[in-house]
Amino acid sequence: MTPGPSHSVPELAISVVLFHSNLDQFDHLLRSLTEALSNTGLSAVPMICVDNSRDPAYALRGRAICERWRDVAGLSIEWISASVNGGYGAGHNVALSQVMSRYHLLLNPDVALDERAMMEALRLLSSDPQIALLAPIGVGSSGEPEYLAKAYPSVWVLALRAFAPRWLHRLNVKSLARYEMRHHSEARRTRAIPLASGCCMWIPRTALDQVGGFDESYFLYFEDYDLSMKLAQLGDIIESQDVRIVHHGGDAARKGLRHIGWFIAGAIRFFRRWGWRWFG
Repeated sequence: MTPGPSHSVPELAISVVLFHSNLDQFDHLLRSLTEALSNTGLSAVPMICVDNSRDPAYALRGRAICERWRDVAGLSIEWISASVNGGYGAGHNVALSQVMSRYHLLLNPDVALDERAMMEALRLLSSDPQIALLAPIGVGSSGEPEYLAKAYPSVWVLALRAFAPRWLHRLNVKSLARYEMRHHSEARRTRAIPLASGCCMWIPRTALDQVGGFDESYFLYFEDYDLSMKLAQLGDIIESQDVRIVHHGGDAARKGLRHIGWFIAGAIRFFRRWGWRWFG
């Protein structure tokens, strides 16, 4: 997974995995990255975009968007069209094999960074070597809280979030709030969290290499939880109020039967590895 030695290792590298992802949102991500990078003083930031779509027309449109942002604010973008769709984690592992850096930022194409997010994230990581994963605060497209940080899940609460009707949600507000870690004092700028969302993770590259990157036996869903659990054995998993993003994704049940199948398979694999919890 680790590329060959280099005489000049960048402070930061970035990877994004796409699969017929919304290219307008991807364009917005690149715009937000250049704005956020302009506040850091970094001059060279490699970014690997791994396209799992295996669709030449889609890749052509994606490459054209990358060209518009190439070398803006030091962002050096490479588009890789995967010959096989190995899943989300496998796509990021491909990117990790292509670049080396002090810190690595894992992103979804449906994320947009606040203009101060990069500066604050790098400041926190450089000031605390115990951080093994740094996660942001997220809001949705309409400004509603996303609750990206999670407590360790139960089968019950995952079923509620993914498949239950709204009336059943209302009967289980406390269980959902505990899982989504909704109660956080604004006075505390950071807090320790058990699990982070893979839509946006800042991680020291040495920690990523030590755990072997993503487990590719997860195709989609729960590979980020699995990575969080492994990284927690090396250091602290931290969420920062000063690192903010907009996230347009989520809701596996509305994406069709394939996503439901991947969600269930990922959950089973996660619980088998880290321990079953049925209720709570």
